[in-house]
Amino acid sequence: MTKGQSQFFRFVFFLLGAGIIILAFYLTKGENELTGNDKFMWISISLMYLFAFLPFFFSVINISNFSAKIPSLAMVWAGIFLYIPASAAVILALKNSIILFNTALIIQAVLVFLFFLDIYFAYFANSHIQAVAVEESGKLQYVTEMKNKALLLVVKAGSLTEAYEQIQGRIKKTAEDIRYFSPLDRGKSMEADLKIINSIENLSRLCDVVSEGGHPDSFDAEINKLQLLIKERKLLRN
Repeated sequence: MTKGQSQFFRFVFFLLGAGIIILAFYLTKGENELTGNDKFMWISISLMYLFAFLPFFFSVINISNFSAKIPSLAMVWAGIFLYIPASAAVILALKNSIILFNTALIIQAVLVFLFFLDIYFAYFANSHIQAVAVEESGKLQYVTEMKNKALLLVVKAGSLTEAYEQIQGRIKKTAEDIRYFSPLDRGKSMEADLKIINSIENLSRLCDVVSEGGHPDSFDAEINKLQLLIKERKLLRN
């Protein structure tokens, strides 16, 4: 079943249920004029039905991780299972003259408010949490890439000849510095992180040149550049 077909059947089922409520309303009303208590009861029943169907229309949340939908739906269903019995209890209490009409109206208003508060936390607050998680993941992306490339550079440098022993030591030291980097606000650190990644890649290419028998003369200059970039990155703060 496609998404469109699923939504169509949900809408049909919703209309059928609403039709049953309307039919029950007319059959019980008959020729009698509705009292205030009757109106309150049927409005409350309509709200209960509408809220009970809410998850079927809004169960799909625009997030990439399916498991993140579960807490939201659990909160919605919990709100429904609390609201419906509480609302039904108010209707019965009013019908049996246990509480006054105004009291029932106030209680019902509070219940509706609490239910919408639950919906807010279930859907909107959860979406905000997901957005924050995506942002944090973006911050971590460049730091992780930086660390991985630095480790690979150390491995490549380790395969160089003894003539490059000093270079190997400097590369190992820069990789150790990068190891302790932590994510910062993307606006502050992204440019610095990209520059460091680019410098690491340049050094990696120089190592490849040496491994192929070449003798690049820009090793020291590139390492000096990388060390300067690392110093600048250390000065950045959230």
